[in-house]
Parts: sequence; structure tokens; C-alpha cells
Amino acid sequence: KSDGTQVFCDDTMLAHTENVWRSLHHPIKHEANPILEADRPWEGYVVLQPGTVVYDEHDELFKMWYNSQPSRDKPDAGYNLCYATSSDGVHWDKPELGLVKFGQSTANNILLQDLAWTHCVLKDEAEADLDKRYKLLFWTLAGDGIHAAFSKDGVHWSLCEDNPVVPKRATGDTFSVMRDPATSEYWLYHKTRTPSRPLRMISRMVSKDFVHWDPTYRVLAPDAFDPPDTQFYGLSAFPYAGQYLGLLWVYHTYPGTLDVQVVSSRDGMRWERTADRKLFMHLVPTNEYRGGAFDGTQIYPVSAPVQKDGRLWLFYSGFSIPHNTLALDQGGRIGLATFRQDGFCSLDATSPGYVLTRPFIWDGSQLRLNAATIGRTSDICPINNDGITVQIEDDQGRIIPGFAAEQCTPFLGDETE
Repeated sequence: KSDGTQVFCDDTMLAHTENVWRSLHHPIKHEANPILEADRPWEGYVVLQPGTVVYDEHDELFKMWYNSQPSRDKPDAGYNLCYATSSDGVHWDKPELGLVKFGQSTANNILLQDLAWTHCVLKDEAEADLDKRYKLLFWTLAGDGIHAAFSKDGVHWSLCEDNPVVPKRATGDTFSVMRDPATSEYWLYHKTRTPSRPLRMISRMVSKDFVHWDPTYRVLAPDAFDPPDTQFYGLSAFPYAGQYLGLLWVYHTYPGTLDVQVVSSRDGMRWERTADRKLFMHLVPTNEYRGGAFDGTQIYPVSAPVQKDGRLWLFYSGFSIPHNTLALDQGGRIGLATFRQDGFCSLDATSPGYVLTRPFIWDGSQLRLNAATIGRTSDICPINNDGITVQIEDDQGRIIPGFAAEQCTPFLGDETE
């Protein structure tokens, strides 16, 4: 049975292709980057690792939970969980919440203090208890493991009485969390290491209540096809289009850089490296923004992209210095990149080709394609494009009368539906 949208990040729905290959597409970084910087006394530098951004349809606002940490210029800034809102995702307000005292005043946007660099907020739409609609996992300065907190509005938080919910010995200091829509379980993807040597990899823990977590299982590790200095620093995993997608944080130990690849899964345990492990988010070593190359050395993607207005909004934190540089010199800032709805991958052809899906039960009344075609562009590179046609067959491969490719009006254009 088809679960609706298929994004073709893997071959699960494909029975056969001819003259077709898979292309990985890349998000376009916003010209206003960085869209959020440290400009308050309690902000030495700001970071999403992975942090969380959601779009609240009711309030018509983007909402961001991010960390602020000390810097060389502001060594007393503290380690804070902060909150910001935006009507357009580019220009951000830092509201005075009056919750936490910094210096002699509560006129700041601090939610909680003494949080280290990693946290993840989950807006749990399926939660019946409204006081736990928002869920938070975070790493503390004490370094004793992962702590949990709950909130009705994402602003006022109550700490879990059983903290830490995951002890230090069972996890690493980088993680993300999601809720599986199929099982209603919470899945925690976290950084772990091999016993024999300090090789970072990704493991998963499962919980039914966000407090008690099952033992960890390894799900992603570098292999012989990766360069020898490759380690996996984190995984931003999320349900998408009837499957699971992930933004894999790939750490290169020799230069101390960190970039991003796309991975996909059908069960949350077995993950495939999409499109031959091509880079999804590139580092930018040159000065392409008004603020300079703030993301020239390290990129940390948010826990999940925001889907809005036919685009996917991917927020991230960037650094211009190598990993393991002294924390006070980090200088992190937050950026935005966007890309086409469902536009992680495409199946491409420059000559006539076709894609045959596996047989599936189709409950809908329409088949909608996310497609773009190219016509004759020049005398140097002529492309005769007759467009895209569809043929519908039964499970024995016989054409259903009236639905042959020759009877289909070709599609020419560039449309997501």
C-alpha cells in the first residue's frame, strides 16, 4: 500500500529504471545569513546543536529554541537555553520573558540556565496531557547525562523528577529526539563511541514515556567506503513522507570540519546513505554573506526542517573555526537555508528513460508529480524533451485500458503538484 508521498531517496518503491539516475539537491542559503547572532549580554555565541525550530500555525510564528554560551568577549555570559520568535523566519525577536535572572534583571529571553551545548525540543501534537505538549531533552554542565523537562507552551518548563533520564555512561553529549507516528514511541538518536577506540557513531534508544529509555543499539557507523578520518557526530532524524529521513553530521577529524549528508530509513534502525554519500550542505569558506563565512568550517543542522509555503526551511548553526577549538573562541551564529518541498532527491534523465514502480494499492483519485522538465536550451546542447507521461498497469504488468502512455497528455513545466 502506498503511504502517499514518495521522495525516492531509496529504491523501496522502484521495480525497474532505465536511463535514470538519482540526484541529490542542495538547500539554498539565505542571502541575509546569519539570521540570528549573539547581541545580548547573556549571549557569548549562539548555537543550534541541534536545537529546534517550529512554525506555529495558530500563532503564525516561527519559534526557535537555541543555546547561548560564553565567548572570549563575554566569559560570564553563562550557558542558557533561549527562545526567539519570527513572523518570516529571517528577522527574529528575543522577547523579554521575565523567567530567569541574568545579572540583576529578568528582562531577557532565557528559559533555563546551566544547559550545555546540546538540547532538542519536541512539540508533541499527539500528547493528550497538555502540560507535556512540549518536551525537552538537554545536556547539563554537570555532564551527568541527558535530562528531561515538560511544558504546556514551550516557555514555562518543569524538570523531570527522574533526571537524568539517560545516564552519562549510556550516551554521548550530542543527540536529537523524534516521535514515531506509527508506534507513538520516542526515538533518541545519540552519539556513542566504540569500546576499542574513540570512533564516534550513531545509536538509538526508544521510550514510551520520554522518561524510561531502552538500551541503546548502533544504527550508523563509518565504514570502509568512508575516508579514514570520518566520524559521525550526530543525526537529525525525523518522519517524512511515510518513511524516516536524517541529516547526518559528518565529522572529519584531520581538518576538524563538519558537514552534512542525507540518510534514509524505512524502520528507523537500518539507514541508507543517500545518493552515493554526496554532500547535502556544503561548507562556505568564502565571504558570501554580509557577516562573512560564519559557516566555513562546521555546520550543525536543526533537529528537523520546517515545512511551509511549498518550501523546506532548514535552520542551522555555523562556525568558522575547526572543531575542538577552545569553547570561548567558537563564535557560532545561526543561518537559514531553504529548498523545494519534497526536494531532497530527484530521478533524472537527459535521454528517454522510464521509472517502473513496484505494484501498490492506490486509494487516491489523483496522481501528483513533483517534476521539472527542460526544453531545447541552445544549439550547443540541444535537448528534445517530449515531457513526462504516465502509464498505469495492473499487478501483472498489463496496461489498464485508457491509461496507456500514448494516451497521456505530456507534462512540460516545473511544478511541485
